[in-house]
Amino acid sequence: MPPGSRVFAVMALSARVFSLLRGRLGRMGAPGAAGPAFRAFRSSGARHDAIIISGTEMAKQIQKEIQESVESWISLGNRRPHLSIILVGDNPASHTYVRKKIRAASAVDHVDERTVCNGIAPEKDVDGFHIINIGRLCLDQHSLIPATASAVWEIIKRTGIETFGKNVVVAGRSKNVGMPIAMLLHTDGEHERPGGDATVTIAHRYTPKEQLKIHTQLADIIIVAAGIPKLITSDMIKEGAAVIDVGINYVHDPVTEKIKLVGDVDFEAVKKKAGFITPVPGGVGPMTVAMLLKNTLLAAKKVIY
Repeated sequence: MPPGSRVFAVMALSARVFSLLRGRLGRMGAPGAAGPAFRAFRSSGARHDAIIISGTEMAKQIQKEIQESVESWISLGNRRPHLSIILVGDNPASHTYVRKKIRAASAVDHVDERTVCNGIAPEKDVDGFHIINIGRLCLDQHSLIPATASAVWEIIKRTGIETFGKNVVVAGRSKNVGMPIAMLLHTDGEHERPGGDATVTIAHRYTPKEQLKIHTQLADIIIVAAGIPKLITSDMIKEGAAVIDVGINYVHDPVTEKIKLVGDVDFEAVKKKAGFITPVPGGVGPMTVAMLLKNTLLAAKKVIY
C-alpha cells in the first residue's frame, strides 16, 4: 500500500463481524493448510504469456480454510472473532483496502496514526503494524505479520515459486509493505519463523530508473510496491521472472475517459516476458484481505502470543 494514510485492523473477541462474513466467506479449513493444485489459480493458458496468478481464486481457497477453522473454534465453545477497522488519512489506496475489509468491520474512524500504533495491544494487532510485531518479524520470531507482506509470501509459497538462493528485488521501502516483504524473503528458512533464504535488494521511488533496471534484470522475483504506474517495464525483467505487483494507482484511461485502477507494472507488456505475474486488480489485493482474516483467527486463538 503506498505511503500516505494507513489502515489498522484491531482484533477483539466478539461475535459481531464473523457473523457478517459468513455469507462472503463460505465454509473454510485450517489456516496454513496446503491449497489445491496451483493450476486452480491460473487465469491464463497462453504459452507465450506469463502464468497469471489469480489472487481472487487463491483468496477464496484460503477463506474456505479459515471458515472451517472458525466453525471448529466456535464448536469448542469459543466466541467468534471480531474485527474492527480504523482508517487514518485519506489515501485512495487505503480506501480501496477498507472497502474490502469493511465487510468484516464494525467501526471505521479517523485518528492519529501513531496513536493507533502505540495504542493497539500487539496480540490484537492483526495488521502487524505494532512495534513489537515488527520487531519479532525482524528477529525471525513468530508474530502477526503485516497482511500485504503475508499475502505476497503466501502467493509465492502456494504458487511454488522458488526463493532459496534466488535474487529478489523489492521496489518499495514502506515499513508496512516493502520492509516486511524483504524480511520474509531474505531470512533463514530454518529459523523459528522460516524465511525464503533469498538475496534481496530493496529499491524505492527515488532509485534512479537505470540503476533499478540493473537490479531487476538480474532478479528471479520482482515485487513492486512503490505506487508508481508502469514503474516496471518489459525491458527491465529477465525471461521467466516472477513479478508480483502490489501497487495501487488510479489513472485516467484515455480510451474510456474513466478512472481505472492499475498497479506498478506495465502488465500487458511484462506478461509476455515473465514466468508468473499478478494482475491489478485481482492479485495481491484479495489475498491481503484473506491474510488479514487469517491473522484475526490466529489472534483469537492466541497462537502467536
